[in-house]
Amino acid sequence: MARKRKRWLILIAVVVIAAAAVAFAARTAANGNGKEEKGPEIPTLAAGIDDVQVVVREVGTVEPEVKVDIKSNLSGKVVDLPIRAGDVVKKGQLIARIEPDVNQAQDLLAVRNRVEAAQIGLEDAKQDYEAKRQLFENGLISVEVNREAETRYRQAQQALDEAREKSGLVEASGIPIGDNPRQVVNIFSPMAGVIIERPVELGETVTGSGSFNAGTVISTVADLGTMLVKAGINEVDIGKIHLGQESRVTLDAFPRVLFKGTISRIAPAARLDDQVKVFDVEIALEKLGVELRTGMTANLEIRGEIREQVLTVPVESVFVRGEEEMVYIQRETPLPKEMTETEDDDESAEDSEGEDQKSDEEKWRDDPRQDWRRWFEERRVVTGIASTTEVEVVEGLEEGEKVALADPSKPQEERS
Repeated sequence: MARKRKRWLILIAVVVIAAAAVAFAARTAANGNGKEEKGPEIPTLAAGIDDVQVVVREVGTVEPEVKVDIKSNLSGKVVDLPIRAGDVVKKGQLIARIEPDVNQAQDLLAVRNRVEAAQIGLEDAKQDYEAKRQLFENGLISVEVNREAETRYRQAQQALDEAREKSGLVEASGIPIGDNPRQVVNIFSPMAGVIIERPVELGETVTGSGSFNAGTVISTVADLGTMLVKAGINEVDIGKIHLGQESRVTLDAFPRVLFKGTISRIAPAARLDDQVKVFDVEIALEKLGVELRTGMTANLEIRGEIREQVLTVPVESVFVRGEEEMVYIQRETPLPKEMTETEDDDESAEDSEGEDQKSDEEKWRDDPRQDWRRWFEERRVVTGIASTTEVEVVEGLEEGEKVALADPSKPQEERS
């Protein structure tokens, strides 16, 4: 009897195991022939605690704080050029001598001739006035004749003064008219410094600067004792910087040498640079090194506000949707591909509530393009400050949750 009962127990156990195996095989076959499902190939990273600091990086140029372009007031040929780039010059030192062209030489000659003509006219009027005054005192001429001679004398004095003033203005520009038959223009340095550029050569023709002409630059003199870095900051980053803010500067030529400085000037208006609006910013350097040379490329790093030990995610994991910021959180387990009978009954009962009331679990079943929702949850977040790589999350996310580094709602070809 006991042996018969034991046989029945073994038979029941075999039937139960067989039924379980059949059920398991059917379930795995329904889910893809027993293979593990794979979601979209999207990189993820867990939200963590870290420090976040606002950093603005830009490329600028090393330039002297004061530099002057030296030009000629007259057009002509360079007949003397005693300086070259790199020379140290003093204020008032001769930079170049320009021989004016024919038209301007004639104008200068006319200025000198007007002075000489005015002098001759004054001497003649003076002699005439003195003679007629003597006659008037002797009662030999009328008052009117004497007054006319006096008036002519005063007009001649005024004409000479005017001619001398015009001649003085010309000489003040570096053209010695009096003893200069060729009217050669002398160009002097307006300041002490170093010649950093000399774009013209001896014998070349230069254009004079005037109201409608910028003129040819003969040389550029600069004070290399005060150097700064100039850069154009994108309008997107201009709100992150302010006057007096500390900056770090490195040079492409000397990447291991670090220069410290502060923002000394921010332009009040933007300018257009290659279709991008930028604000010109100047960085005053604390110490000048022998490595600094005019025109060098400088890499700026301006550090701003910092938040310590806050929840952060990579910048590329936050997506803007209208006025909201969203992240896509990877689910620990994907949503089931098949609905249970209870879910099927619930969906039938809720069809009348409208599309807007559907959950993520329901949306992807109605639209194959929403299949990504099985693996990712779309969630709104509130962010704080951001660095170049990380952004602070103030609300909507927990530490350890994995966020997508690409938009899973887009097709694969649009993510790359």
